Amino acid sequence: MESLSVCTPTYNDADTVARALDSVSGFADEIVILDSDSDDGTREIVQRYDQAIIYDYEFQGFADMFETAKERASNEWLLYVDADEEVREPLAEEICEKLTAPSRDAYKTTKRNRMWGRWMHAEHKERPILARRQALDWDDAVAGEEWHVRDGFNAGKLQNPIHHYAYDEIDEYVDKWLRYTAADALDDTQNGQTPSILYYYLKGFGAFGYRYFYERSILDGWQGLFFALMSAIFYPAVDAQMRQLQAVRKHHDDWEEWWIDEKC
Repeated sequence: MESLSVCTPTYNDADTVARALDSVSGFADEIVILDSDSDDGTREIVQRYDQAIIYDYEFQGFADMFETAKERASNEWLLYVDADEEVREPLAEEICEKLTAPSRDAYKTTKRNRMWGRWMHAEHKERPILARRQALDWDDAVAGEEWHVRDGFNAGKLQNPIHHYAYDEIDEYVDKWLRYTAADALDDTQNGQTPSILYYYLKGFGAFGYRYFYERSILDGWQGLFFALMSAIFYPAVDAQMRQLQAVRKHHDDWEEWWIDEKC
């Protein structure tokens, strides 16, 4: 089996990081931790793991963070696991099987989310979590990052998802939801899009149907209905944020920086 470095960024993740590291410590040769000045006991928990190496990291964007983790890792194969994620046994066995005789340069999987006390049927879109060190790159966005398999490298698929403990509290979700609508409003504005009730509200109707029926949130009780409704009004909220952003542009020369600092 190929040697494996697990890359995990941390920032005040004392409540979740042990679960994440327990789930990979049985097959990881090395665990690279990029810690951004945690002061809640996260570092002390990480130090319990023999394979773990902690590096101090000042956050400068998601793409920089993952590139830095890659540079710190000593092995050819890397597995990216967030501090609030878990690699359960079926996925761990599949990863070990792939690394015994890799036929691809990267492997993608979906992310299954636990939200408000329930594992949801809707899964996050596929992203490559296991890859050769040069196979991936990332584009920064205001509220996240895009994962790419680089040209010249090929990708396969893992059948088992990675498990993500996303939200326990409603206010935590709503706070991030607001920041993401503001980030999308900025991205759309920068790309030349203008507010449009027809476009964004119809997109919201489509998002509800996709979440509730296609992704089967209808099976997830009040959590599924709430998630589908929030997905539906996400796009009308982006439209409203764009209209507010237009007003901000009239009063701030540095409107992009102002918007990021105040809204995102």
